[in-house]
Amino acid sequence: MKKLAILIGLVLGGYILHAQTYYAVMVSESKNGSPIIGASIKIMSTGEVVTTSESGNVVILASPSDSLQIQFKGYKDRKISLLNQSQAISIVMEAQPKVVASKPKKKRV
Repeated sequence: MKKLAILIGLVLGGYILHAQTYYAVMVSESKNGSPIIGASIKIMSTGEVVTTSESGNVVILASPSDSLQIQFKGYKDRKISLLNQSQAISIVMEAQPKVVASKPKKKRV
């Protein structure tokens, strides 16, 4: 009987750890706080990728032990853990510094 109780506890404990939660994610830019439309959000455990709407929002279903990778062209990639996060997550993206290529000056003779 004791072994059965332990087995049931382990099964239920595993189920709770893998329970999934809905998260409302908003992605905006750091410069003026405007929403980023079409940012890619990858749920790391499943590989599923979703994109933000015209308001910069998306709702995802993920495990609280999971993490997200957020990408958008021209901005630094972000990776966040869902552990200890609320169900409403605001992600601020910082612009990637622009690389300017310069040509060496020709020497005048």
